[in-house]
Amino acid sequence: MEIWKVIFSIWFLLFQNFVLSAKNDDNKLKVIRGRNVIYNGNVIPLSILIRNGKTIGIKDYSFNPKKLNENYEILYDDRECNNNEDFIIMGGLVDSHVHVNEPGRTEWEGFESATSAAAAGGVTTIVDMPLNSSPVTTSFKNLLDKIESMKGKLRVDVGLLGGIVPGNSKEIKKMVLQGGVLGFKSFLLPSGIDEFPPVNENDIQEAMNEMKLLKCQYNNSDVIMMFHAEVEEPIKEATVRLKNENADPKLYKTYLDSRPKISENQAISKLIDITRQNQIVSTHIVHLSSSESIEQIREAMDQGVPISAETTYNYLHLTSESVPYGNTLFKSAPPVREHENKELLWNAIINGTIKLIVSDHSPCTINLKQLKEDNQSIGDFLKAWGGISSLELGLPIIWTECKNRGIPITQLSEWLSNGPSKLVGLNDRKGSIEIGRDADFVIFNPNESFIVNEKKLFLKNKFSAYNGEKLFGVVYETILRGNSIFKKGDNKIKKIIGQRLIKSNLINKK
Repeated sequence: MEIWKVIFSIWFLLFQNFVLSAKNDDNKLKVIRGRNVIYNGNVIPLSILIRNGKTIGIKDYSFNPKKLNENYEILYDDRECNNNEDFIIMGGLVDSHVHVNEPGRTEWEGFESATSAAAAGGVTTIVDMPLNSSPVTTSFKNLLDKIESMKGKLRVDVGLLGGIVPGNSKEIKKMVLQGGVLGFKSFLLPSGIDEFPPVNENDIQEAMNEMKLLKCQYNNSDVIMMFHAEVEEPIKEATVRLKNENADPKLYKTYLDSRPKISENQAISKLIDITRQNQIVSTHIVHLSSSESIEQIREAMDQGVPISAETTYNYLHLTSESVPYGNTLFKSAPPVREHENKELLWNAIINGTIKLIVSDHSPCTINLKQLKEDNQSIGDFLKAWGGISSLELGLPIIWTECKNRGIPITQLSEWLSNGPSKLVGLNDRKGSIEIGRDADFVIFNPNESFIVNEKKLFLKNKFSAYNGEKLFGVVYETILRGNSIFKKGDNKIKKIIGQRLIKSNLINKK
């Protein structure tokens, strides 16, 4: 019976893509024209030709589509709009670290609200983590449950990750070859979700052995292994010490001290050793917070160890010194650290040690933050759920930082789009403006600022650590595969044209 579920799932995916293509009249030529297009590392005037959801031509800004002698649609032309001389056109953002939490915890978020928030933020592709949904995505059966829960809800394109937990390594082959996951994630300490226990070194080796077989026997492209890189012992020791000292749990410094950098440093050292011995399966450190780990990551990369790291919008913008007393909206794991730590993370981004920036969007309900909806309550950092909602705000958060630092706007495309797409093997379709890739774009005004109003966000739970903050970079339009899905002022994303993404080599086999 299970094999028929597999066949139906594959058939439905391919049929859905065909139907969506036909429904959106994608065969019609569409044109985007802008003075400021981020293309090949430069900002230049261009005309972009689109058909069947793909970029089919890159032309000079002065190109006249009438010369083609066919019907066409002007999707966007900055000459027809007022006061938009400074608008930037960039490839749609790719966020490879999002917790959608569906099925099972849809009171936290869900595919409808998460993909709506993505669209409003210029994000055209997200990759969903294997937790905190229930069931967690650690088996082929659970993966099918998640695929079923996505139907009719996607406003942007979505890829899925599987999870590695003790004893499930034999699920890997089926989840990749038949389920189409883009990679796997594991924890080295308890995740906070009982269904998703941590792995030890033997579990990691078993999983890597399965992935080696995939790569060698099936000529499969590299499947990434991602790790939440903290070990538990230093955290346990710090927590006991703080309790004995009667440290105030509503003070952010108490929480910060309970998750010392050494916990990350030791975990990353262990992962570097395992990856160095393996050499075939690539390892990725998610949400790097500790600046003390940067040097060992850089050294391993220079030695040819297949390891990489990301950091988040939050770690590059927020600082521990600025967290208000009892405001647990700022809690994440690992924690937001000191201003000096933030600056060192920025150095690692600029010098290329860290190649991508993601949200680690991890929403929950207000009560799990130990808060009430009156915005006056004070929460316990040691008891509150750790996660910051930032999916919708990544572009303005990082652009505000870049603007203040004099970093060229072209870097946004590399860090927020191309880097994440490469990580999960989608860079043949996503991540930049190129002929043959999906026609995904974000159009934004880098010089316009706004004040974050949490009640106007598209998230299901409308509270934010960024509420009241002034940010630069207003998204005016988001385009997915040649279809406009969001315009500034929209209060709902009406087009439900998102697709589930699997690797191209799997599509070809099917």
